[in-house]
Amino acid sequence: MDAAPRFRHEALLYAGLDDFVERTAAFVRAGLRAGEAVAVAVIESRAGALRKELAADADLVTWIDMERVGRNPARIIPAWREWTAAQGPRGRRGIGEPIWVGRDAAELVECGHHEVLLDLAFADEAWWLLCPYDVCGLHPEVIAEARRAHPPPPTGATGERRSRPDAEVYAATLRGPPLPGAPGHAERLAFRAGELAGVRTLVRRILPDATRTRVNHALLAIGEITGNSVVHGGAAGTIVLWSEGAHLFCDVHDAGRITDPLAGRHRPTTDQDGGRGLWIANQICDLVQIRSTETGTTVRLRLRVSD
Repeated sequence: MDAAPRFRHEALLYAGLDDFVERTAAFVRAGLRAGEAVAVAVIESRAGALRKELAADADLVTWIDMERVGRNPARIIPAWREWTAAQGPRGRRGIGEPIWVGRDAAELVECGHHEVLLDLAFADEAWWLLCPYDVCGLHPEVIAEARRAHPPPPTGATGERRSRPDAEVYAATLRGPPLPGAPGHAERLAFRAGELAGVRTLVRRILPDATRTRVNHALLAIGEITGNSVVHGGAAGTIVLWSEGAHLFCDVHDAGRITDPLAGRHRPTTDQDGGRGLWIANQICDLVQIRSTETGTTVRLRLRVSD
């Protein structure tokens, strides 16, 4: 008996905008001809060119601004989950480009984790996701990593999903690579249950010129993660805060351990008890990095606090 159709996750290595438009337009039109739902999640410079090529067909496509939704890569899987769930029994195909020229080193690491975790998040869902990579603009190592994350299906297995990665591959996204150390001028504060007011005071002190909205966003995100330390991390932790350019960075370390590689990517339900802290932080922050081992967990938050 043939295996049921499952998630098809492939890379499209393209050379420049014209090649991108030609090949993605063909992919979109093939889906529309087959009666499938189609979504495109790329940055606007490429979305505009593709819409122009598709002409009237563009109105049949769901467009997702990847630079907005995917600025924090941990928000991409929930966006795809929401879209796929809304399509009912229809066939589905999407184009999702999580990496573009200008992503920094930390973002590239988390985008790599995202690509691995897609196979876990959609292991039992039958749809087709094409991930474009610009071979002309991206570093060769980024392209090499894209090839490793998207091995081609076996010859003659068109439409079939490649072998699912080993569970160890998913678990590795929680362990590394190690986060760069905080700078020497960073502020450090140990906290315990009942002492989170000191954390809030420190956040306000380090952001004297930020708007009230941005201070409140920082307080909310950091409050959720330090609250997790109190509830799940041994009732204590350490916070490290520093500013760098337009961003505030915050490391929260505790003795707890996170074992779900998709932590922070599950949309909470209304009747759910707990499990909202990482989700909320991901919605607020430009980047959330989790490093968790048997000896403890560090969550690094990065959020813009000035223009």
